[in-house]
Parts: sequence; C-alpha cells; structure tokens
Amino acid sequence: MTFISFLCLFILCIFTLWLIAIYYLDGPELSEFDISIEDTANDVFDSHPEDTENNKKMLNKLAQARQQAIKSPFKAIKIARAFADELSIELVSDSQFLAIDTPEVKGEWVIAPGANPKNRVIFFHGGAFMLGSPLGHRKFTDKLSRLANAAVLAVSYRRLPGFSRSAGIIDAQQAYLWALENGPNGPEKLDFLTVAGDSAGGNLTHMIGSWSAQHAPRKADCLLSFSPSLDQTFCSPTLQSNLSSDKVLGDGLSLITRLPKPLRLWLLFISMRMNPSNPLASPVFADLTSLPPTLIHASSSEMLLGESIRYTNKACAQGSDVRLQVWKDQIHDWQMFNMGFGSAEVAWNEVAKFITEQKTRLNLIPDSLESSSSNDNEKQLQKNVI
Repeated sequence: MTFISFLCLFILCIFTLWLIAIYYLDGPELSEFDISIEDTANDVFDSHPEDTENNKKMLNKLAQARQQAIKSPFKAIKIARAFADELSIELVSDSQFLAIDTPEVKGEWVIAPGANPKNRVIFFHGGAFMLGSPLGHRKFTDKLSRLANAAVLAVSYRRLPGFSRSAGIIDAQQAYLWALENGPNGPEKLDFLTVAGDSAGGNLTHMIGSWSAQHAPRKADCLLSFSPSLDQTFCSPTLQSNLSSDKVLGDGLSLITRLPKPLRLWLLFISMRMNPSNPLASPVFADLTSLPPTLIHASSSEMLLGESIRYTNKACAQGSDVRLQVWKDQIHDWQMFNMGFGSAEVAWNEVAKFITEQKTRLNLIPDSLESSSSNDNEKQLQKNVI
C-alpha cells in the first residue's frame, strides 16, 4: 500500500467515525429548552449564612481524597470508593439498616422507627456511576424514611468500569419491579411509592420515571432528584459556563467537557459500552409525557444545572408536572454534604412539603415521622449497622 493510499484510508476512517458520532452517538438538539433560571424554576432560594463554613469543610475533605488518589493513580478508584462509602459515617440514627441480597435486587432496607412498610421509597445513590453505595448514602435514605414515613430500598446497582452502564440500568429496572410487590417484611402490596436519587442516582430515577410509564404495572406516585445527571452526551451549556464555579465536579469533568464533541462522544461510548444518547442512559432525550409529579433540586453554580433546566422545560412542554427548585451558590449534593445546616435544611423542608402534597393528592394521610424525631438524625441515640 502506498503512502497516498494509506493516507486516503486514514482520512476515510476518521470521516466515518465523525459521521457516526454526529448522527448516531449525539442526541437530539435541545437548545430550545435553554431557558433562564428565573423563567424555568418554580422557586429560587438564596444561600444561607451557614453554607460558607459547611461548604468549606466538605470541599477540604474532598480535596484530601483527591490528593490521595493522585498519589496512587492505580488505586484511584479504590480510594474514591472508600471515601464515598464514608460520607454518612457521622450519621447517628435509630433506624434499621437491613441488608438485602436476592436475584432481583441487592442493597438494604432503611426503616425509621414506626415507618409504614406500605409506603416505599426506591433510592439510587450517586457517584458518577463508578462510586457510591447504600452505606455511604445513609444520610439520604434515613432522612427520606422519616419524611415519607416509608421503608426505603437503597439499591446497590452494578457500576463502571467493571460493568457497562446498561447493567446498572437493568438493576434499577429489576429493583423497581421487585419493590412493587415486596417490602421489608416480604411480599406485600404498597400504598405509596416514591423513586429518588442524587446525581448519577438522579439519572436512574428519571430513567425509571419514563421507562415505568410504558413498561411497568404502575408508575411511581412521585419522583425526587437531587442535582441529577440527565445528559450523558455532556452537551448542556452549563457544563462550560459553570466549570469554574462547580467545586465538586469541576476538576473531574473539566477535561471531557473541553474535548471536541465527536471525540467526547466516542470516549463516552467506549467507557459506558452504551450509546450515550440512548434515552435509558440520558433521560433528557426520553419521552417525558405522563411522568409522575416530579421535584428536582439543583444549584445555580453546578455544572449539571443546564440538564435540569432542559429536562424541566421539555417535560412541561410535553404536559408533565415537573418542578425545578434552584439554590444559589451551593455545592453539588449539598442536601447530603451539609445535612442539618443552612440551605440543606431548607431543601429538605421543600421535599417534605412535596411528599405531603402528593399523599394528599392521593387521599392518603400525610404522616411524616420527622416531627417525632429529636430534630434530626444527628441527635438520635442509637446507631444501627448491618
């Protein structure tokens, strides 16, 4: 083969890969839903005086973990997973944490004292689809059990890089179907069902919201997501505009967001082993009609904000009841990282109002356990572990 022939073949291959990226791996154009926060969000909350100090503490912990990972690059995932598993280490609670391991679902039940097992929350943890666990997200699940007076099923789904993204999606779908028929005490029908998740878990939450409308015996009664990741093609405008202001995700996502789009899409396809524009991977590209009532929390300074804005505006245009609440200048996942303080408590009060509203809509008695606890989980006297 001559040099000219080789060069022509090389150019043809590059052009073919470019065409596949643009016309197959890329998602539909959604810029029409890039509407301002003020015109999209149902509520915009100012930051709280307590936020600055608490954000600083969390960011210092995160920086230390990153330094450890940089020093030991071959152990980076192991170090990051250990850090994520300790995010709820300060939690003191009298809830039960019951391990579950069946062919359909793995994870744990989280049950606050007096929680009604016919009220259920299915919770998907965050962690960029590589990190996180029910153990590390017990602050989330303990709080949700109290607010919803529910048994919370925290799902342990298969993660990257050991498994493809589709494996985690299948786990989430199986867990949803299983929880429709089973509670912590065995087979039992349910009265009220919430699906919730943070960050990557918010992605799975919204995937379930669309998927269950067409493929499950029933939809959830409501969806809750906290700083959700909704577009795996990484095309939202705030991935660039909020890069410097997002102190949690900025360092990790800075490189991939700066790559040319075709190269970025191919790297995502290879790492996920799944088309990043598949609606099961990127819920913002799904059919958003007939969704359950949905509440999304996002920060004005986080990179994922634009995905929530696009999702909310598209869903509302398609007739679904989706509400976006935005907090100014919060770190990603502030509802867990700063639980018990400032804007995190304001956010949880909004979650409680939303759950109460949905139960009232269904003629169920609003029955939060939060008022019967000693102000919050950190003031409980007994700590239960598996």
